[in-house]
Amino acid sequence: MEQRISFGDYCFDIDSGRLWSGSDEVRITPKASAVLRMLVMQAGEPVSKEELFAAIWKDTAVSDDALTSCIQELRRAFADDAKQPRYIETRHRRGYRFVATLSAKSEATAQPTATVSASAPDGISSIAVLPFMDMSPERNQDYLCEGLAEELINALTRVEGLRVASRTASFQFRCAGEDIRAVGQHLGVATILEGSVRKVDERLRVTVQLIEVANGYHRWSQRFDRKLDDVLAIQDDVAESIAMSLRGSVLGQGKRPSNLRPHTKGVAYECYLRGRHHLHLMTESDLAASAEMFKNALNLDPGYGPAWGCLAAVYGTLHAYFGAKAEDLAKAERASLRALELAPELAESHAARGFVLSLLREYEEANRSFEEAIQRDPNFFEAYYYFGRTCFVQGDIARSAELFRKASAVRLDDYQSAMLLGQSLHMIGRPEEALVAHREGIRRAEARLRLYPHDARALSLGSGSLFYDGQIERALEWAQRALELFPDDTSSLVNAACLHAKLKHKEEALSLLERAFARGWGHRDWIANDPDYDILRDDPRFQKLLAKLK
Repeated sequence: MEQRISFGDYCFDIDSGRLWSGSDEVRITPKASAVLRMLVMQAGEPVSKEELFAAIWKDTAVSDDALTSCIQELRRAFADDAKQPRYIETRHRRGYRFVATLSAKSEATAQPTATVSASAPDGISSIAVLPFMDMSPERNQDYLCEGLAEELINALTRVEGLRVASRTASFQFRCAGEDIRAVGQHLGVATILEGSVRKVDERLRVTVQLIEVANGYHRWSQRFDRKLDDVLAIQDDVAESIAMSLRGSVLGQGKRPSNLRPHTKGVAYECYLRGRHHLHLMTESDLAASAEMFKNALNLDPGYGPAWGCLAAVYGTLHAYFGAKAEDLAKAERASLRALELAPELAESHAARGFVLSLLREYEEANRSFEEAIQRDPNFFEAYYYFGRTCFVQGDIARSAELFRKASAVRLDDYQSAMLLGQSLHMIGRPEEALVAHREGIRRAEARLRLYPHDARALSLGSGSLFYDGQIERALEWAQRALELFPDDTSSLVNAACLHAKLKHKEEALSLLERAFARGWGHRDWIANDPDYDILRDDPRFQKLLAKLK
């Protein structure tokens, strides 16, 4: 059976040494073919002149010109440029390196089966993507390192049969020098993808390597030197190579990073990633910084739909958790409509629109937007999560539980969906399942807090799950820590009030709610369906607060 290696427009048969461009054979000499075989068999790694001479001109005395002639012949065959190589890179005083991305296929099946460098058993089904190391001179590219890793995580979750460690789990391991085998065993994966980013002006160098946990060997490695504008192409190449190496299959068009979202200018994409970095942190100041970054991206590229969708999420979150300002809701409304207009093919656009419609209490239309988002991307977390919240405020608690369960399964690091699943299960009379969900939410919140110790949302929402798990002292401690970190955070105030209400501390609960309402918070539909408030419903102070709500 012939083993053919594909790269670019070419196909090379390892056994016969024949090279094709499409259906046409490219004639090369036997020695040039032997050089090519050695280079592709060690693709991504430097091959020294000594190795090449020992293997190809064994027991024959020849000058360096013989090897140089073969390299020149191959470059002519590939129309390759020695100064800007796409296939063969010269390693000064060291040898040569094959730099194109490879895939391999069996001539008998005409289907992809493995990468050239795969020396471990096929069928590896799990991977963790670590945050890339910042090798830029100013060491100020954390957002880019995280953004690239996160985009790859999102793309790889779409590879059938491949289990990908969650963002929070992987991003615990940020420091260089970690024992890869220990990291892999901790995360329960067979392979680790690690890499580095070096950005100088508008040039980007991304180096990645795929490592097998069992033996610590490199399964695949590559370096990409591109303009910042080509960052999505780099993500495509990396995701494609990993999919081929681990699963023996290529990514479908709809699963490649470049096909998951529209293209934009490199500088605009940089601002977009900065905005997403702040959006994850969920404090009021981070949300404001996130909005500023998305607006910067849109000043550079007003037609970039994903940035409009994220801007809608920022303003919607500010409205929901930080003051319920009418101007934030109006901005969220405009941004969600613009996202849908510019990028109607993206699940993100429909989910952002659904989120805003739910804040406007246009629930039927919101439901349709979420359903459309899920149809477009069945693995899109935000669609399930915000759809679950929307069903909860409509009083459809059973469906909210179903949606929170799906959200929890899609994003294995998200504590919010697991905790809200526990609440919904309690309400529909399934306490044993609810306790399992709450404990899972606690475990995830603990992982999040190891990474971000100041995450008030994890602390405040987690306090409710700790209560259901019987950890009362710890629940009170978490609620207090959240308030100490951010005394005016409405989410922390409301969750602390709910905890005290469950503990029958009416005075403390009402005082906290008054502080939250004074900041503009108050979701009548959520309060109407949340049993945490039951003990307060007959109290005149509580009724006075509710009377202020529309």
